[in-house]
Formats: sequence, structure tokens, C-alpha cells
Amino acid sequence: MLVVLLAGVGLGWSDWQQTKARETRNLQTLAASLAEGTRVMLDGARVSMVLIGRQLASAPPNSVSVAKRLLRGYLRLRPDMSAVGMSTASGHILTAGVRQRFLKDLLAEVDHPNRTVQPELNAAQRAALGQCRRSAGFCLGPPVRDMDPGSGHGAWLIPLFQPTSGADGIRLLATLLPLVDGRLPSWRGLPLPPQSVIFLLRNNGFLESQSPHPIRARYAALQDGVVAKQLMAHPELRSGVFSGVSTAVNAWRLCAVHRVMGYPLVAGVSMTHGVLVSDWWRSMKAPTAGAFALLLLSTFGYGYLRQVGREREKEQRQAQRELWEAKERAEVTLHSIGDAVITTDVRGRVLDMNAVAETLTGYARSEVMGGSLEAIFRIVQEGSQIPVDNPVRHILEKSMEVVGPMVGLAHHAVLITKDGQERGIEKSAAPIRDRQGVLLGAVLVFRDVTEKRRLTTELAYQATHDALTGLPNRALFMDRLGHDRAQTLRHEHLLVVGLLDLDGFKQVNDRFGHAAGDTLLQEMARRLRGELRSGDTLARMGGDEFGLLLPDIERVEQVEGVCARLLEVLSTPFRVAGEDVPLSGSVGLTSYPLDDAPAEDLLRHADLALYAAKAAGKDRFQWFEWPMDQRQKDRMEVYKMAEAALNQGRLLLHYQPVVEIASGPVAVEALLRLNHPERGLLSPAAFASALDAPRLARRIGRFVLESALAQAETWYRQNLPLCVTVNVSAYHLLDQAFLSDLRIALDAHADLPASAVEIEITETAPLQDFEKARETLLACNQMGVRIALDDFGTGNASLTYLQKLPAQTIKIDQSFVRNILHDPKDHAIVAGVVTSAHLLGLQVVAEGVETDRHVALLTQLQCHCLQGYAIARPMAPEWIPDWVKQYKPMIYNDNYPPPPPPRIV
Repeated sequence: MLVVLLAGVGLGWSDWQQTKARETRNLQTLAASLAEGTRVMLDGARVSMVLIGRQLASAPPNSVSVAKRLLRGYLRLRPDMSAVGMSTASGHILTAGVRQRFLKDLLAEVDHPNRTVQPELNAAQRAALGQCRRSAGFCLGPPVRDMDPGSGHGAWLIPLFQPTSGADGIRLLATLLPLVDGRLPSWRGLPLPPQSVIFLLRNNGFLESQSPHPIRARYAALQDGVVAKQLMAHPELRSGVFSGVSTAVNAWRLCAVHRVMGYPLVAGVSMTHGVLVSDWWRSMKAPTAGAFALLLLSTFGYGYLRQVGREREKEQRQAQRELWEAKERAEVTLHSIGDAVITTDVRGRVLDMNAVAETLTGYARSEVMGGSLEAIFRIVQEGSQIPVDNPVRHILEKSMEVVGPMVGLAHHAVLITKDGQERGIEKSAAPIRDRQGVLLGAVLVFRDVTEKRRLTTELAYQATHDALTGLPNRALFMDRLGHDRAQTLRHEHLLVVGLLDLDGFKQVNDRFGHAAGDTLLQEMARRLRGELRSGDTLARMGGDEFGLLLPDIERVEQVEGVCARLLEVLSTPFRVAGEDVPLSGSVGLTSYPLDDAPAEDLLRHADLALYAAKAAGKDRFQWFEWPMDQRQKDRMEVYKMAEAALNQGRLLLHYQPVVEIASGPVAVEALLRLNHPERGLLSPAAFASALDAPRLARRIGRFVLESALAQAETWYRQNLPLCVTVNVSAYHLLDQAFLSDLRIALDAHADLPASAVEIEITETAPLQDFEKARETLLACNQMGVRIALDDFGTGNASLTYLQKLPAQTIKIDQSFVRNILHDPKDHAIVAGVVTSAHLLGLQVVAEGVETDRHVALLTQLQCHCLQGYAIARPMAPEWIPDWVKQYKPMIYNDNYPPPPPPRIV
């Protein structure tokens, strides 16, 4: 490419010089021709003017006609002249020709400068004309312009002056030489190059003529272009060639000039560089095309070769980089990975090891290089300390056989370090081969798993033991239960399965906090474990429930003695937060194979026995009996029946009125009924165990709330304002979603005032979580809902409840009301409750009012609100409006017949 470019530049430069030289020669020839033609023309004009001057001199003096005839004859001989004329010493001016008027004015201007207005001359023209007037010989005047009247245009003329002598004195003969398109007549027919300019300059730099007419320069004006400057600088110059800016055409031009011999003139010709370049380019097209083709060819060839070279260089660099990266990766991997790595040759000598291997073995790299691998890598079996075969040696010894890519270490291998420490390790060894499969050595990769094995052991322990007490958990308990159950049949002994649960542990947590409860459980586990044999199992099943496995029991009495000791150590007060806290426990037991059931059922039977122990009063143990299982099945059947009725819409509400003796019906109690497809309408007693079941309690409670409030709202719209009392189970009351359920039900029945809704809870419900029950009931009061305590007097903390629970109504249990006619104690209890309620500002409702005599006695005791069969039985909601309309206070009409029993819907 460089050669082609240099050759092209050289060829172009050479051709340019040749073109320039050729054009220069042409310009010089043309300039010489112009100068010679100008000289010949001026010589002819001078000679002819001398001859006419002589003729005029020989003519009679003052003969105007003869002079004019001679002048006209001159013009016929010189048709290239526009006018001819003369001025005499006496001041007469004679002219002839087309421009005679202008010539007359011009001669007048020459004879008398500044006297005439025409023609318009500048200072340079006047000065040049003055020189011609004073000249003793032929004089070439400056270009002058004859303006055509009215057109604004005119012709440029060069005046020629020749002084002559006559009888009447010296005369001045003048002719006007016209410039056609800036050319002298002698220049016509000359072969001029395209876009060339021919010109005539005086020696002093004034422009005499130019063709084409100048753009910026003016005739008879001093020029400052390149030619004028050269003439002024070199007055002796006869001819020359110049390049530069031409003032006349305002362009960069190449000029050739030649002096007109015998006259103070220089003829010249110039051409623009564009013409020169155009000529040069015409001669350079073919070479340039060839050079361009060669350049393209060399470019594509170079590009192809460069691409091939780059690809080869890239492949070479890539190969070098991959080789370097592979080596560097191997080095970095060896010394940076978390595993220890040792490489050996085919003889088992150490070639390299990384920093991790140095740390694990205790040997420095520098002291083992070239040494035997067995000297630094001694491995034994964990526990037994039996030496283990080195996997690298196995690979090297089997080099001639087909050996797999990797050989693993023995399980539970232990590395003996330089200082005698034992480190659990694992990993493997692999052979190193060349491309032909020849064994080059081996690489051993291993890692320290001491901590991993410790954590694995610890996690295995944690997976089978309770984190708080360290006792086996449920999973390990069930595993041991299955194992001990299988061993029991072989040894023909008994296996006792038991569940122990603390009584009142929840109160300890509530009072002292969970941290104190955890401490108590740890102490309890320690006490219990001390009363069992080494082969017995005590496991924490969850919370405060513990499992017991007592294998190899020969007599039941042995178990009862163990249980008595366990309950005794539990009865010893526990020190909690600086206080002695007494506790007790309940134990449920079953024995295999007397109870020949699977492991899961054995545990379930022990749980049933535990439930029976708690129901029997706690602080005792109870053996499983088969009726317990039947009762459990019965409870499950009841649960399924209640769930099916709820899902199928067979639960419904009946309402039992509550009346005030003086004013009549004031409220109704919503009572749940189950419409069984075979057994008919069932009261809650038939499915009471399902009402507090965790999965059903809230669903049934929401159904009762929604149904009761919807019915009460309907009665309100019928102008029957009855307060509706809704029974709430303990499980639903303590559910965190209870308040939300109640609020949703109230919002759904906005026409029913909240004060017309009463929540009825049993006296024993708050015992499960007193503080939470109290907070929930206070929130119900804040919504405007009333609270009623049902079955009042049957529990153990009635007076405490009256003091702390936000109740507005007390419902005296029917077990007291029913016997007030015959039992003085029940009479006294009811009277005391009524009096206490009045003093506390609470409303009292007596349940179980069955006869008129009950009504009369309760009236005497100031118990004004009654509920029972003597008032009305529970009835369907559609019977309530008619019953209310027909009701009459019984205290005033003892013979009022009870209403007909409600129709079962």
C-alpha cells in the first residue's frame, strides 16, 4: 500500500510538473505573440499617424475642409480606429469618425485640463494624458470610456497621440483605438486557452487593457497583483512566469508576461489553477485508476493476510493463555482451595502440597518435598487405631492394571499429625496420567472433618433428645417403644408404657414466666430420672408431658411402687423465684402384652388413662381400661356427628324466654339443637363434648352468634325488643379471633343495638386462663355487649368472679333453684346470692323454675327474673312473637295455663 501510494504521489507530482511546464511554455509563447502583435499594431498606428501628420502639414494653412478630408481618408485606411482628430496651436480641433465628439472632448481636455466636464476622467487618466501632451513623440494614452447617452454603458478606447508640425504651428494628432471585450484589434484571432485572461500593463503597473473585462481591477488604475509587483520589483525584466493572486480576476493564477519592444508596455496571459489542475487530472485519470485498483488490491490482500496473521497470532496467544491459565489455575487451585492436596510421583514421593495440607499434617512443604508420602500421611481407623491402607499406594501399585479414576479413603479414618494429634479426615485419591494413559503419579485430596463429625454426632443427639431437659424426645421414645415391645415377647415379661403430666404447670408459667417454668421442668426431670432404673426410659413428649417406658416388669405391683415414688418426689415443693411451689402429677399407664396393641395405640391408651386420672381428681396414677377406649370412640362419634350437622346445616337454635315478674318477657336464651336424621331433635347434652373441640368450637360459636343476632334483629324490626343471650364455649371465648367474630356479627346486624346482646359463659370457663378471659369480657363490655355468668354457685371461685369479672347478670344454677322448696341449704344459698347481687347492682336470673310455688318463693326472695319450664319451654323462633303476645304475669294469675308446647321444626 505504501509503495502504491508513494508511486502514485510521485507520478502525480511528475505529471503535475510536466503539465505545469507545458502550460507555462504555452503561456510564454502566447505572451510573446501578444507582445509582438501589440508592437506591430502600435508601430503601424505610429507610422500611419506620422504620414497623416505630414499630409496635414503640407495642406494649406487654415484649410479645414482639406484637413477633414485627410482625416476621413485616414479612417478609411485604418478602419480599426474609432475616430481621428487633431488640435492646432491656435486652438482649433478637427475630428472625424464614429467617436469624433468624444475625441474632440478628449483633445479639449488635453489642451485645457479641468476646463471641460466631459469626458469623466480620474486623476491617473488625467496625469497620463498630460504626459502624452508633453511627449515629443508617439504616446499611448490611458484607456478612457465613452459613455453612451441614456444607456449607462459605453466603450473603452485607448487614445494614441502623435505630435506633428505644420505651417500654423505644432499640431497634436490623436486616434481612438477601440477595445472590444477588452481586446486590442491585433489580438483578434489569437488561440487563447479556456478560462485564460490576456492583459496589457504599463511599466508603472497601470492596467491598459484586459480580456475578459476585469472583475475588481479598473483600467488606468495602479494594480497590486502578482504581475504588477514583479514588474515594479524587476523593471529590467523582459519576460517571466509568475503564480499568485491576480487582482484583476481575484483568483490564484499562473501568469506569463513579455515586454512590448519599443513601448512602456508588458503583454501577459494567465490561467487559473483550476484549468491547470483540470489538464493535469485529464492526464492522471488512467494512472490514478490503475493506482486505485492496485491500492484496492493491495488493501484487500493486506487485509486478508493481516486477518490470517491475526487469527494465527490469536490462536497462538489463546493457546499460550490457555496453557498459562491452566497452569495458573492448577497452582492457584492447589494452594487456595479449602481441601488439603498432596501430589506424588510414581514412586510415592511428594512433589507438592498446598498450605492446607501443611496445616493438617503439621509438616512444612520444604521439609517433605521428595520424601515418602507414608512418612507424613499416617492414617488409622477411628476408635480402634488400626492402620488404614494409603489410597495413593493402592493406585501406584495397581499402575499396570485398570484402576478407576478415584479411590476413596476408609470411613472414619483419622490422620495422625506431626505432633501426634488426631484429625478426622475424608476424601479420595486419583491417578495422574498423560495422553497415552501412562501413570505419572497421584493426587491426594482430603479435608478435616473432625468438627463435622462432632456436629453430626451432636445433631443426631439433638434430633433424638429434648434440648431443655436432655431427656429423649418423642421420636426416640417411639423408637425405644418399638424395640422394647419386640424384646418383651422374647423375655416373657411386661412392658409398661406411661404418660406423666404435671397438674397446674400452666399457672406456674403464667405467674412466674416461662424461664422459671423451664427451670422447674429441668429440676422435675432430674428428680424423676433419679427414681428410675438404668434401663428405663423417661422422655419429654412436649410441654409438661413426659413418657415412661418400664421394660422387664415381672409384677404390676413393681410399677405401682415406681409411680408412688414419682408422685411423691413431685409433691415435694419446687423452689421457683424464691418461693416454694407445690405441684402434683397424674400418670396414665398401660402394659404390654396385656394390652396387645401397636406402639401408637399403646401410647394412646396411656393418654386415655392419664385423662381418666386427671378427671378422677389428679395427683394419682390410673391403669388403662377398655371402657376408656370405648368412651373415646364415643366422643369421636359425637364429634363426627356435630361436624356433619354443621356442614349440612342441621344445627338450629331454639329460644327459651326469660321473664321479669312485674313486666313480662325481657329476654330469650338461644339454645343449640341438632336435628339428627334418625334420632330427631337432640339437645346439647347429646353432643356437648364436641362443643369445645378445637376444630369445631369456633365454627359452632360463629354459627350461633350469626343465627341468634339475625333472629333478634328480625324481632326488633317487628317491634319485639328482646335481649338475646348467647352461650359461648370456653374454647371459643379464649380464641384470639373471638372478638373479631363478635364484631363482625354486630356489624352485619346494624339495626340490632349491642345492648340487646348478652354473652353467657359458664363459671368454670375462666379457670383455663383467667386474665385472658377477663380482658376479652372487658372488650365485650366496651362494644356495649352484656355479660352473664351461667351455672353460678357450682364452681369454687364464685365470689372472686363477682369481684373481678365484668359481669352484669348472674344466672343461679337450676340445681339450687329446683330444691329451694324442700332444702333449707339451697334456700339459704339462693337467698344469699340474690342479696349479694342486689348489693353489687347485678341482675339475677333464676334457672330451673318449674312450678308456681317456685315463682312465689323466688318473688319473696326478690329474684325478679325467672327462666324455666314453669315460664316456657325452649321453642322455635317463629313461636316467640305469639307467645309474648299471650303471656300474662303468673304472680297475678296462678291459674293461667301454660302455653302449648312448641312444634318441633
